[in-house]
Amino acid sequence: MTSSDASITTPTPTGAGTAVVHLAVDGMHCGSCSALIEETLADQAGVTTASVDLDAARAVVEYDPARLDVGGIQAAIADAGYAATPVG
Repeated sequence: MTSSDASITTPTPTGAGTAVVHLAVDGMHCGSCSALIEETLADQAGVTTASVDLDAARAVVEYDPARLDVGGIQAAIADAGYAATPVG
């Protein structure tokens, strides 16, 4: 996905100064994979909460759009060795 593709996805505002993005995550094989992604996201400045569902191959991330964008979230997941694509 290019950086221009990320602008197509509109994060859902929560009304509390944060937004939520839902991502399909490719490459997870076990609980350690999903835990690594959650830890990676939790370490990102601007991420409020991150939940990864191994069985559904999805991540839900609440974040501060003033500090981080969807592309930054995808880049963090890519740095951990996985691919993430916004859904919904």
